Amino acid sequence: MIVKFHRHGTGPASGALDYLLKEKGEPTGGNANKTRIPLQPRAHARVLSGDPFITEHLINSTPFKQKYKSGVLSFTERANEVTEENKFEIMQKFEDTIFCGLDRDQYDILWIEHADKDIDKANPIGRLELNFLIAGQELRSGARLQPFYSKADLVRVNAFKDIVNYDYKLADPNEPERKRLVNPYSNDLPPPTPYDENNYTRREAKKDEEVISDPRDRKSLRDAINRRMRFAHKEGLVNNRQDVIFMLKKWGLEIERDKSKKSLSISNKNIVDKNGKALHVRLTGAIYEKSFDGIKYRPHIVDLQQKAYKSRLPKEIDQAKKTLATGIRIKEKYHAELYADAELLEPLRLDVAEVDILNTEKNVSVAESQPERQIHYSGPTL
Repeated sequence: MIVKFHRHGTGPASGALDYLLKEKGEPTGGNANKTRIPLQPRAHARVLSGDPFITEHLINSTPFKQKYKSGVLSFTERANEVTEENKFEIMQKFEDTIFCGLDRDQYDILWIEHADKDIDKANPIGRLELNFLIAGQELRSGARLQPFYSKADLVRVNAFKDIVNYDYKLADPNEPERKRLVNPYSNDLPPPTPYDENNYTRREAKKDEEVISDPRDRKSLRDAINRRMRFAHKEGLVNNRQDVIFMLKKWGLEIERDKSKKSLSISNKNIVDKNGKALHVRLTGAIYEKSFDGIKYRPHIVDLQQKAYKSRLPKEIDQAKKTLATGIRIKEKYHAELYADAELLEPLRLDVAEVDILNTEKNVSVAESQPERQIHYSGPTL
């Protein structure tokens, strides 16, 4: 499981809710230029906790620029491989990590499950995603609520992630054997063509070089580069970023950006926008990182790293628990000071007339013959 926070959050709630609960339906309209694609309920999506209507109202009525924070707990496991009890336990632990020291009536969070990723004939139920949407205000005071700020909260959230993965025996993204040489996935694109390392030959490599030279689109270009680059690494031709850049240039590609520590951006002269400007393609994964060391990704080295990681993991989890506890104490103090004036209103005190519901006819006749009884409110003034 990994935790991801999205960057957007300044617009109305409809954008986030449409993504979480809806999907495009069948196009309607008289011709191709006027075709309208309506939205319909999203398959494999369900509300686990919270109320979309209340969350939408709170977000849209928030006066601050940052109206909401959204994100996802993304699992390797499929939705039916994690029990309902464990889902709710993990959701609660996340809330305890984010809203340290706040009572439940001080924040609003909507949880929506998605189970539509990586569905195929063999796996009709997709990977589990627990999506969250948080209104950007503290509910008692109406003051601004910022549930996640990377510099202050990332260490605590990472500790939560590591502990949950360990305690619930979930896939651990920190394991050396799970480190991807290339990242084959990209936002809003279908999964790439499968790569079979054992059956990928020089003939397939030649075909991919032809695709790289004259691709149909950015997806086919990215997929071909990734397959070809893994084959080059297997042959020992790329062991650092300089080797990777040399190989990309050899295939006739332009290096558009190489300053990032985590990725490279390239372009192909045959992939352009409507103005004829070259479109950039971002390549991600270990092989495109600035610190890439190809020797560390040899199978026997990865196996040694995996065994070493497993042996030290219990101690690292103990340290993560201490880190989380310390982080929660610090955040609790911060929230206590920030929302010191956010007092809980006293419950309404009502004097209510007693009605004998078992004798309806008698009650109706009495009510018609007597003045209406008033309900007296003795609570605080709002």
